[in-house]
Amino acid sequence: MKSKKTITFLLFILFTTKILASDTAVDGIYYNFDKSNSTAKVTYKGAEDDWMYDYTGEEQYTGNLVIPSHVTFEGKEYTVVGFDDEALIGSKLLETLTIPATVTSFGNYVFTYCNSLHTIIIDQNNPIFFTHSGVMYRKSPSLELFFVPRAIKGNIEIYNGITTIPSSAFQYTKISGVTIPTSVSLIKDGAFNNCTQLQNVTIGNNVTNIGKEAFSQCSSLREIEIPSSVKTIEASAFSSNSYLSKVKLNEGLETIKPYAFSYCYSLSSIYLPSTLNLIEDKAFWECTSLKKITNASDLNIEIGSTTNGYVAYYATEIIEQTLSLEKTNTDNLNAFSTRENIVISNAKDQYINIYNVLGECVYSQACATNSIQIPISKTGIYIVKIGLFSKKLIVRN
Repeated sequence: MKSKKTITFLLFILFTTKILASDTAVDGIYYNFDKSNSTAKVTYKGAEDDWMYDYTGEEQYTGNLVIPSHVTFEGKEYTVVGFDDEALIGSKLLETLTIPATVTSFGNYVFTYCNSLHTIIIDQNNPIFFTHSGVMYRKSPSLELFFVPRAIKGNIEIYNGITTIPSSAFQYTKISGVTIPTSVSLIKDGAFNNCTQLQNVTIGNNVTNIGKEAFSQCSSLREIEIPSSVKTIEASAFSSNSYLSKVKLNEGLETIKPYAFSYCYSLSSIYLPSTLNLIEDKAFWECTSLKKITNASDLNIEIGSTTNGYVAYYATEIIEQTLSLEKTNTDNLNAFSTRENIVISNAKDQYINIYNVLGECVYSQACATNSIQIPISKTGIYIVKIGLFSKKLIVRN
């Protein structure tokens, strides 16, 4: 059991090495000071001024906040190295924030309720953080998008180097345009959800997946082109974009998930590429103006049908489109089966689709070589389709 002297000494150490934010304000900025290493972190007012009790009243920080690299307290100089958890929380009137090179860490929920923050300025010598086109990035330990000010406006060019746009990164912001670079391969769920002023979107040609609700409820968006690199459009990715009238789907797209384009009332026509093999339930639900379907896929699209995601439910015209004989030389193509394989020759640069007897696509890929051997795991009857070439084969395992 510790003695009273020991407990008293430990309390003395605690309160002399770290002073609570409610006790320390220098030039209007609240800090937690660590006397053991002469560092300080920006924090929020505590105790009776705690934002949790009255975050709608007196604001933590307002207007233009400039964080110094060093601050003097009780005659001692401290280096400002970061922001504590919830440091700026509740600062709904904060508009700009200037960060010195010495700040290298941010706690959790630092920018919560900073609804008016539109500009962050970071010293160019900061080793960890930088800004580009108004967006905050972290370059160490790995390059990534770190924070988007909630009140950011205008056209945004995302930094060419990041590979992922995080979930909800731009959600509810006021941007009017965005350019997604070729370094990005993944747009995560809700990345641009509810960007009601977003009009222009350019998606880089290395994006392979567009996440759930990534561009949903973007009420100013009129048109979008999905590059050929995209394999999957996730559920509700473009849902509830009532003025979206033009969607271009390119060859390479394979799957459209449920409700992907639901409630896009202005969408009047759509092209289904030859690589598309699955449109899931209600992907085009309530697209009441979708009258014209151009179908280059092997999907069975019928006017008034509820299958294939309701894509043709309101349709009045379906145009079936296949590759021409000039693009697919059927004279030289050949396909035959061996044990556990389908072998195809003279198919270089052609797109191969293989279906089972249920009409399910079990293989879909472009052929990069003159001949290819495709393993088939189950015994059965299969249909090989390459443009206008079609052949039925039996595979026995």
